[in-house]
Amino acid sequence: MIKIINNFFEKNQYDKVINHIKSNIYFTPRFFYNTNEKTEKNYYGDRFVLEEDKNLYNLFKKQAEKKFKLKINKTNDSGIDLRNLNIWQPHTDSNNSKINILIMLDGPVGVTTGTCFFTDDEIDIHVGFRPNRAVMFPSDYYHSPHKSDLKSMRRYTATLFVTEYEEV
Repeated sequence: MIKIINNFFEKNQYDKVINHIKSNIYFTPRFFYNTNEKTEKNYYGDRFVLEEDKNLYNLFKKQAEKKFKLKINKTNDSGIDLRNLNIWQPHTDSNNSKINILIMLDGPVGVTTGTCFFTDDEIDIHVGFRPNRAVMFPSDYYHSPHKSDLKSMRRYTATLFVTEYEEV
């Protein structure tokens, strides 16, 4: 089941997170797990590994637990991504996670800048991009950032890949 929460962070907390992300963290290129080829098609985006900033990681985890009524016991390779939206990249998450919590941080608002979910290889559900929106879904759902035809379209998102959790 897909769950959507708007206003993931309180306004002042959200502003601090955005300032921190844009001023204090460093991103490195990331490619999909199932390939060794470093091509545009396999380029995932630039990523900051969230566990490298314990305070930021704990803030995201605490908010996810509060907003989605979970107890998160373990995550795997969670991060903050800066991505171009120039190609479709349909995939399932292959890092042993059970659920994915995608937090839309900063970028252009719209349906065609958000995330799509597929059924039988066709787009079935669009979740529009809105800053401070979070989407929780099973990691085995086939999904992709929506491709934009506009050049240099970029967005910041955070993802918690949750491998062990309890509903509360």
